[in-house]
Amino acid sequence: MKRSSRPARLLAILCLACLALAAIGQGHPRGSAAGAGATYRAEDTAVVGYYAGWAAYQGYPPSALPAHLLTHINYAFATIDPERGELALGDPDHDRKALAALRQLREEHPHLELLISVGGWDYSTYFSDVASTAARRDTFARSCAAFLAEHGLDGIDLDWEYPVSGGLPGTIHRPQDGENFTLLLQAIRARLDEQGERDGKDYLLTVAGAASEGYLRDIQPQAVAEVVDHIFLMAYDIHGPWDSYADLNAPLYAPSERSPQYQNSVADSIQAYLDAGVPPEKLVLGMPLYGYLYQGVSGRNDGLYSTFTSAKSVSYDALVRRYLSDSAYRQLRHQEAQVPYLYGNGSFLSYEDPQSMAAKGELARSLGLGGIGFWELSQDRSAVLIESARAALAGWPFSDVGEAHWSYDAVAFVYEKELMTGTSATTFSPGLPTTRGMLVTVLHRLEGAPSAGDAPFSDIPSGAYYRDAAAWAAGQGIVEGYGDGRFGPEDPVTREQLAAVLHRYLRYKGEDVSASADLSGYADAEEIGGYALAPMGWAVASGLLEGRAEDILAPLGTASRAECAAVFQRLSALMSGAA
Repeated sequence: MKRSSRPARLLAILCLACLALAAIGQGHPRGSAAGAGATYRAEDTAVVGYYAGWAAYQGYPPSALPAHLLTHINYAFATIDPERGELALGDPDHDRKALAALRQLREEHPHLELLISVGGWDYSTYFSDVASTAARRDTFARSCAAFLAEHGLDGIDLDWEYPVSGGLPGTIHRPQDGENFTLLLQAIRARLDEQGERDGKDYLLTVAGAASEGYLRDIQPQAVAEVVDHIFLMAYDIHGPWDSYADLNAPLYAPSERSPQYQNSVADSIQAYLDAGVPPEKLVLGMPLYGYLYQGVSGRNDGLYSTFTSAKSVSYDALVRRYLSDSAYRQLRHQEAQVPYLYGNGSFLSYEDPQSMAAKGELARSLGLGGIGFWELSQDRSAVLIESARAALAGWPFSDVGEAHWSYDAVAFVYEKELMTGTSATTFSPGLPTTRGMLVTVLHRLEGAPSAGDAPFSDIPSGAYYRDAAAWAAGQGIVEGYGDGRFGPEDPVTREQLAAVLHRYLRYKGEDVSASADLSGYADAEEIGGYALAPMGWAVASGLLEGRAEDILAPLGTASRAECAAVFQRLSALMSGAA
C-alpha cells in the first residue's frame, strides 16, 4: 500500500454508478436522505487520510491537513522494535512533534480520530515474529495499548505487508502468518478494550489490506473483519513500475481489450472481499492521490500497454503543475476503466482526476461501504481529489461547487428539489450562463411538469429536453418569442429577462407582484429595458435579485447557473411565505 520508497503491489475495488445528468434535473445533495444544508454524518461513514511522517520535512505540516474533510487521520508509520517485540517510533523526536501537532488539530476539529499506523512497505519486517506466539502477541498488544494512552491517540492501524508472502525483500514470513494475523488482532483488541475501560473510551483497531485474491487467501478475511473496526482496502497499484508494460494504476473496471499482461480492477477486488465474507460496512475504499509516469513508451495506443524504459510515482499536485498544463500531453480517458491518462513526449501517465475519484466515492456510497480513504494526504494539498470523492460518498456530485462556494446552499436546494442538476455527472458549472431553455425547464418542473401542446416556435427540435416546457410556458403567457417565430432556447438569459419571466410566472400563479423598489440609486438603472422596469423593481423589492455591487444592478448581465439557483431558492421561500 503505502510506502516510504515505493508502493507495494496491490489490486483494487469499485464500480461506477455516476449517471450522466442532463442540464437540469434531480437528486439529493448530501447524505442518503439529505436536504438542503444537510451535514455529513461522520458516524455513518469514514473518510480516512494517511499522513506520512516525512511530509512535514517536505513543507506539509499537520496544521495544513484538510481536517474538515476527514473523519480519521492515520499517522504513518510506526515500526516494530525487533529486540523488545514492541511498537516503536521510527523517527522518535520528529514523530512526537508530529503527533503533538495532530492532537492540536483534533482540538480544533473534535470530530477527528487519530490513529497510529504500524508497518507499511518499509516497516513490516518483524510482524511475523511478533505474531508467532501467544507471549509475543501479548507483548506487542500491551505496547500498542500503552502507546495510545501515552500519546493521546484514538486507535491503531496495522499495515502488515504481507502475511505469508510478499512485501519488501527481507520481510520475515511463516506459513502460519494468516492464522497468526487473526490471533494478533484478537490480542490487540483485548488489550485495547482493557485500556479503554481504564480511560473511559473506545479505542479503534483497523488494518490495511491488499486488494488481491492472493492476499485474501493468505489471511482469514471473515475472522479479521469480526475483530477490526474497518479494513482499509488499498485499491491502487493494480499496475505500476514493477510490471513489464505501461498500464492503469487503479482502473474502476478491467478493460475488455486484449492486454499483454494480467488484468484486474477495483470492482473485481471489492467483489473478492465481499465473496470472502467481509461485510461491506467493514470496508473502507482506499484511493490513490498519485499516478505513475512511464517513460520511453511507444506511440501505439497512446502508450497504453507499451514497454517502457523507466517509471516513477508522481503526486497529483506535481501532475497538475508539470503535465496537465503542458500542451505536449494529450488528456485521454479510458471509458471502460473510468480513469484518465496522459500521453506525450514519449511518456504515458496513469492518474486520477475529480471525475474518476467521484466515481469511486459514488460506488462506495451505493454499495454501502464503510467509507473511503486516501494515500497520501500531502500529494493533494489543495484537497481537490479528496473533496470530489468525499462529496460523491455523501451523495453530492458536483466537484466544482464545494461547501465554501457562495452558491453551495442554493445549488444544494435546487438539486434536492429536482429543479436543476449538472452539466455533467460531476460538474454543475456555476459560472455558465443560464439559457432560455434551462429557465423554462426549471419553471415547468416547479409546476410538476404539466402536459402541453406543441411549442409555437420554429427553432425547437423534436426531442429537445425543453420542448414541453417551452410549449407550456408560452401557452401560459410566461415567455414570448422574438417575434420572428424563434424562441432562442440556447440564448443566455439576462438578469432583466429573468426578472420579467419570474414576474409573469408569479402573476400566472395569482401571486401579488405589486411590490416595487426605487432603482434610481443604481448607476446602471437607465440600462433597464422598458418591458423590464416593473419586473426589475418587483424583483429587487422582493429580494429575488440583488445588485452585483452596491450601486450596480447589471440588468443586461448574463444570469449564471449559480445565480439562477439562488434566485429559485429565494423564489421558493417567497412563494411559501417564508421570505
